Amino acid sequence: MPEVILARARVGPGQEDRLRDWFTELADRESEVVETLQHEGVYTETAFIQTLDESTYLYLYMEAEDLEAADDAGDAEEYDIDEEHHEVLRETLAGEWEELETVGHFTNPSLR
Repeated sequence: MPEVILARARVGPGQEDRLRDWFTELADRESEVVETLQHEGVYTETAFIQTLDESTYLYLYMEAEDLEAADDAGDAEEYDIDEEHHEVLRETLAGEWEELETVGHFTNPSLR
């Protein structure tokens, strides 16, 4: 059964537009993104932005067969787009990632 994670990090002051622009660029470079997802063994990666009170957060949801292996493969930065992605996240996010607790995850096996 696949593993999932939902994590969030605070977006630095004045960085929301840059972060949105980066995810727009990722959508434009979909073939590169798909290639890295295949390399990492990731089924799904989805990003969300939310503003709570005075803070904006980036949420990332990932589904993979092995999250640790997927994380290691992405950290290896074998693809230029991975290196660019990590650079943008380093420059736009403030603080550490917070992992949300998974209390349930269900999939339809007939769609896999």
